[in-house]
Amino acid sequence: MAVRSGLNPLSLLQRNNGFWLYQSFGWALFLLLQLLLLATDEPLSLVNVVPALLFWLLAFAGSLLLRALFRPLRQRQLTVVATLGWLSCYSLVTALLVDLLHYLLLWPLSQLHLTLSVIYDAQPIGAKFPLLLPLYLFWSTLYLTLSRQQDLRFARMAQQESELRMKESQLQSLLAQLSPHFMFNCINNIRALILEDPAGARTMLAHFADMLRYQIDSDQQVLVPLRTELQILADYEALMRIQLEHKLQVNYQLDPACLGRKIPKLALQLLFENAIKHGISRLPQGGFIQLTVLPLGAHGLQLELRNSGQLHKAETTEHSTGSGLLNLRSRLLLLYGDAASLSLCQQGNEVVAALVIRALPLIQTGIDPAAQAAVELSEHQISEVIK
Repeated sequence: MAVRSGLNPLSLLQRNNGFWLYQSFGWALFLLLQLLLLATDEPLSLVNVVPALLFWLLAFAGSLLLRALFRPLRQRQLTVVATLGWLSCYSLVTALLVDLLHYLLLWPLSQLHLTLSVIYDAQPIGAKFPLLLPLYLFWSTLYLTLSRQQDLRFARMAQQESELRMKESQLQSLLAQLSPHFMFNCINNIRALILEDPAGARTMLAHFADMLRYQIDSDQQVLVPLRTELQILADYEALMRIQLEHKLQVNYQLDPACLGRKIPKLALQLLFENAIKHGISRLPQGGFIQLTVLPLGAHGLQLELRNSGQLHKAETTEHSTGSGLLNLRSRLLLLYGDAASLSLCQQGNEVVAALVIRALPLIQTGIDPAAQAAVELSEHQISEVIK
């Protein structure tokens, strides 16, 4: 997913909606106060309301002109003195312009009715300026203050969005490294199986195809439900049995409450692959793998994988040099920060890998419903896989 700069259309719409909300409320209040003051002198009628509405419309239009003038200033880094200077200048010019337009437009109305003519004579050029100037100074100050705060908030949102998309890009890059990791070994094993067991080879090809589809499809999601990982793990286990046969024994102990909780994509396969490559495949008699998954808090889980074997010097508790484990640790750091960990240790004749996730991911990554439905197992199917 590419990194985008700036704000999306929804953010811009929210910004405009905020402006028009304040604008409508403020000028509606101004019109109401104007009519109330007018009503204190004489009863309201069409004759005296029309000039008031004309003044209100022009004043409203003047605020929109100020907004257009201030927009370029919001993109520049100005000092407080410079900002106040432009604010005063624009407010002064707009007040003069609105006052002049009010006088000019009131003249044709004064020709329609005697009362309007009296109002026109009583409001020469400059009559509205003393009211307009402080009004526009106040409006401009309020607009620039609120818009500056809004600009800062949206800038922070845009920066956070950019950082999240950069992390998503890093995650996709790490995920892409996993696709060819075991491909050639599987192809070679299936090729050897064709001569001995053609039917079995076709079954293994189906498992292999399912795994490749899972890695390529699903819209490259980086987080998937545990039940989805278990289905792919069943395919991976079947492929590994071509080479290991009876030397591989697998046992599952899963809490059903964990099946819907999400883990990094291909995390189980990486842990199984590490257990087989560095443990069971080195033992003449083979060995076992036991997977235990328990819930941890409201959203997390604790996953423990035990296998027969011995740790080597290159594999330490906190920093394994294996590319698969380094890949998984990198993804955990990007997704969860300090809220997730992966450790590897020796307990007797067993190697224990512990994956702990304590919270929701920092990056919210959705899952395409159609892709998820294509690979997701029901609770009954899960029980069949782990028997």
